[in-house]
Amino acid sequence: MYTKIYQIATANLINGKIAASYVSEELGGLIAHFNMTALNVFLCREGVLYVTVNFDEASDMKAFQAAQVELFENLRKNLNCETTHFQAIAVFRYEREAVNMEMEEMRS
Repeated sequence: MYTKIYQIATANLINGKIAASYVSEELGGLIAHFNMTALNVFLCREGVLYVTVNFDEASDMKAFQAAQVELFENLRKNLNCETTHFQAIAVFRYEREAVNMEMEEMRS
């Protein structure tokens, strides 16, 4: 699994919320187009946003990265924020799936 990680440092929490909304809306509509396996948007109380985008193939990540230059340039220009990004591979990852207890009881 390949991951693209973005850190977007805004001036305050209000700008962080605006950036989170913008990024969520823009990237959420592109999940199928770029074959994303996961998209996470985290907002810290200081106004720093962390975005992780996961892919099964490096080629999908590279295509996504090339297409999103404008999105992050718009953020830098309109919110006067700093953005950094890097690529990583998952070394260890655990995520518990939510289970509806009623469905579990129906199976029994």
